[in-house]
Amino acid sequence: MRPRRPALAAALILILGAITTGCFNPFRPLISAQTSQVEAPPAPTTAINVVRLFKWCWENRNITFYRQIFTDDYRFAFAVTDSAGNAYRNTPWTREDELVSAQNLFVGGSATESPASSITLIFTGDLKSERDFRDGKRDSTRHRTVQITNLTLTVTKSDGSGLQVTGGALFYLVRGDSAVIPQELKDQGFVPDINRWYIERWEDQTSTGQAPQGAAAPAAGGQLPAPVAKPAAGPAVAADFPQRLSWGLLKRTYREP
Repeated sequence: MRPRRPALAAALILILGAITTGCFNPFRPLISAQTSQVEAPPAPTTAINVVRLFKWCWENRNITFYRQIFTDDYRFAFAVTDSAGNAYRNTPWTREDELVSAQNLFVGGSATESPASSITLIFTGDLKSERDFRDGKRDSTRHRTVQITNLTLTVTKSDGSGLQVTGGALFYLVRGDSAVIPQELKDQGFVPDINRWYIERWEDQTSTGQAPQGAAAPAAGGQLPAPVAKPAAGPAVAADFPQRLSWGLLKRTYREP
């Protein structure tokens, strides 16, 4: 019997066509032109793991999993010296604020800022879970803290500019059977679960950062400073260095309509 070469050739053409269009890579099926997610998201089974999932969400710009890690009574506390948080001293930053800001940064952009095209988040040192000494939160089996003393967040925006946050963060975590679970998650089947943890509070300890010499400082009203060109040899200049700002300023800027 003669081999069915036309059928084999047609199959090869289909595979090569899929590769060249970027729709599917048969040799590495987790990689395609549509996603940068290679590693599976960490399961938030411990206080440390929910912080790892938080990091994963930022680096993969994944709003779906990000919606699942905050309690209904979640609060973000701006650094005391961060003027970007002035509007939230009496009216706190809530889960809704967090998700709107993240959605705009990860995916859609805001009225004034383009979305991220890539994000890296580096924690220096090992993550350690400690006791929560706040009143009413001292049951160490249900409430924990994770202090990050040195982090670097780098955001590359789709317009080619860059933003950078450095400093620390303090997370307060709560076990699922003591968490105030958002109704949105209850509707999806989330229940009080001793094997799941949530972020209840996040205290920003990042520096507002001094912009490089000649650059504008972050605006007090919460808007990002205008890009400043980096001097270069010869007549050409390029704004190729990341602007320094606090995490609070970054979040508030993308929360603005």
